[in-house]
Amino acid sequence: MKVRKKIAGREEFLLTRYPPDHEIILERPAVVLNKFGLIVLWYLPGAIDAAIQNDMLLATMMMLGPLGKSITRGTSPKDTWRTHKSNFQISEHGLTSGCINLLPGWFLQGHPTPQFQPKVSATLKSDDGAAYCWAMCRPAALVAAALRVMHSGLYWSSLTTQLGLGVWADTHQTQIMGTRLREWASVFTVVAVMCNRYTPLHRDALSRTQWFDIMTSVGGNTSARMKMPNIGIEIAYNAGVMAGASGRIVRHGVN
Repeated sequence: MKVRKKIAGREEFLLTRYPPDHEIILERPAVVLNKFGLIVLWYLPGAIDAAIQNDMLLATMMMLGPLGKSITRGTSPKDTWRTHKSNFQISEHGLTSGCINLLPGWFLQGHPTPQFQPKVSATLKSDDGAAYCWAMCRPAALVAAALRVMHSGLYWSSLTTQLGLGVWADTHQTQIMGTRLREWASVFTVVAVMCNRYTPLHRDALSRTQWFDIMTSVGGNTSARMKMPNIGIEIAYNAGVMAGASGRIVRHGVN
């Protein structure tokens, strides 16, 4: 708790000392560059068409069980904000609120190399794991194409990593990992599914500055906003939007 308060205080200090020149609300396609000419944000409203949005909604509906089980109800919301019930609202579309990670092979939080080995997430280990992978194929292909344009270096590095995981799984005779990697269409090694969640302002501390996350939104919400205060940007985070940014550099949150 003390560490989190210290981080929040430092963020406020940095924002006060180095405020953005002006605040901008983006509602049209745009890229944001830093003073060195490097792109720190891609904003693509309407990038996801109705058919692929429907695929994403159907895939989410398949995951209602794991989503519902992910909600935590501890007494300290700040300790588990990613899954704490206080950060979720009731769905208007009959969906179950929650937050889960799908991954065919990575090091679980707090279990780094070399002491630990990569694992398949519990959700993908389940009997429905293959169905989840197949349900996400078209959205994953679209995101992969977008990353190829946004950050080609990360795109190729991600493919190389997945090939390496496949070799590792074969060498260590980890059949479930090899199977899921063959079914996995995403260029990313993890997909986070968040349903009806409010996200407090944060950075992705375990990420790296040169990595991009791609964030998407589907559903009927027309008033969601993603705030990025340290770069003075707020974006309309409506259905069909796609945004790419470094979660380590850009502090972000959704309401």
